[in-house]
Amino acid sequence: MKIVRYYELGGPEVLQIEDASIPRPEAEQLLIKVEAIDVGYIDTQVRNSTTWGIPSFPVMPGGYVYGTVVQIGSGVEGVHEGEHVLGFAPSGAYAEYALVPLALRFHPLPALSLTPEELVTLPVSGETAYHLLATPTLLHPGERILIHAAAGGIGHLAIQLAREMGAGQIIATASSAAKLAFAQSLGADTLINYTEPDWTRQVKQATEGKGVDVILDMIGGQILIESLSLLAPFGRLISYGAVSGTIPALPSESLTGLMMGLKRLEGFSLMTLMQQRPDLIAQGRQAFWHYVEQGKVRPHITRTFALGEVAEAHRLLESRASYGKIVLRP
Repeated sequence: MKIVRYYELGGPEVLQIEDASIPRPEAEQLLIKVEAIDVGYIDTQVRNSTTWGIPSFPVMPGGYVYGTVVQIGSGVEGVHEGEHVLGFAPSGAYAEYALVPLALRFHPLPALSLTPEELVTLPVSGETAYHLLATPTLLHPGERILIHAAAGGIGHLAIQLAREMGAGQIIATASSAAKLAFAQSLGADTLINYTEPDWTRQVKQATEGKGVDVILDMIGGQILIESLSLLAPFGRLISYGAVSGTIPALPSESLTGLMMGLKRLEGFSLMTLMQQRPDLIAQGRQAFWHYVEQGKVRPHITRTFALGEVAEAHRLLESRASYGKIVLRP
């Protein structure tokens, strides 16, 4: 079979397509013939930086996969060969065959009219978008929300969810006219290019000087600092990434503004929530997938790449020229 490995940190060029033996499932594992692989921006960060720890080489990227069970390990009950499965492969997800622990199988698999490419993107991007709005934030009907990188894999789903949760005004920011048009097609009310020097003035003007109640930010850097000034009293900014490459130190005036305005700056990690509050994960999963089942939220697949085009897929992600989701299909 074909599998993606890399032996050093670096750009997309370090990703190598290699031949390997099809793995055998051990106890409580499923061997999946892969049909679709979720690719996220975090995959490029792990490949390129020690921020997420120093890996043991070779690295075989993990992630969510969708496919058909071709072999089961000992101790597996309730799963049969030939069954379609969505699950998380901790290692070796970028491959034609992958091992998924039974405990990391997505179950029950919803009966939806989604393609394999659409389905495989939802456990991470979709559930992250839901929890950003429902768990630390608790978006209330009528509130104003600003979503940075609104055309991205998580942002484009957050727009749809915010609309269904009754947001009073959805302000979408992105770095190009094409991305903003995409965000508008999903339900954004106000469109702002955050690369323009007066973008904060545009937000204040759009909110009649009142500011926004909720901000979702995965850019970090100076954008995060400037965003704090846009929060209305009791406003909440949720930081869940730093694609700019920088998590900034907050100036004293920003901290004073948070305190005096009864505002909050919070971090979010889906992985930490899974580890610390599985009860919230279970509740959120049920609520999020209900929106999907009703057809109110749907992922947009920008491009599907063959496994051999994995470097090109990573380059597109890092260029930040894409919108929606990117998927590998062996």
